[in-house]
Amino acid sequence: MKIQLHDTTSSKIASQLVKLREEGGAVALGRVLTLLVVADEDDVEEAVDAANQASREHPCRVIVVTDAVPGADGLDAEIRVGGDAGASEVILLRPRGAAGGDPDTLVTPLLLPDAPIVTWWPGAAPDDPSDHPLGRMAQRRITDVMRCGHPLRSLARLAEHHAPGDTDLAWARATLWRGLIAESLDEPPYTRVDAIRIAGNTDH
Repeated sequence: MKIQLHDTTSSKIASQLVKLREEGGAVALGRVLTLLVVADEDDVEEAVDAANQASREHPCRVIVVTDAVPGADGLDAEIRVGGDAGASEVILLRPRGAAGGDPDTLVTPLLLPDAPIVTWWPGAAPDDPSDHPLGRMAQRRITDVMRCGHPLRSLARLAEHHAPGDTDLAWARATLWRGLIAESLDEPPYTRVDAIRIAGNTDH
């Protein structure tokens, strides 16, 4: 089920969620975290699909905030529950004009109480995620430099500003490879490694 809310406010969205729960139990409790997704409009559906899949293992409230579009200041929103939201509820926030200047004020009334906050940038990420308005409120910040125009440069910038709780999916994808390298050094004859040559895509 999808509910469209035009020229709305965060408090009205929260009231609509309560109404849904009271009327039909469409919005279940027992969420383990709030997932904040900062996405371009082009990335929204792909990000929501990924979050819905993840919610089957970790039920959560997903709040997607898109870049502000030109126009009169305001906020449009969409609430997805049931089959359109996996095992979570999804709230899409589409600010207009100056309403997008402070995204933290848009999401604060919608956060789950006493639940961890995770912020995810499925596309291009800020140089310092922990200093982003939605990154500052999160315990975990997830980026993916492979979705950036210049992955190596992006990774270097993220490294300069790394803070506890920052995670990049490109590094996580290399976990198996790093394990295989470490395992190869645990095998006889235990000779000293003097040099290593790595071949591959230099942009990866």
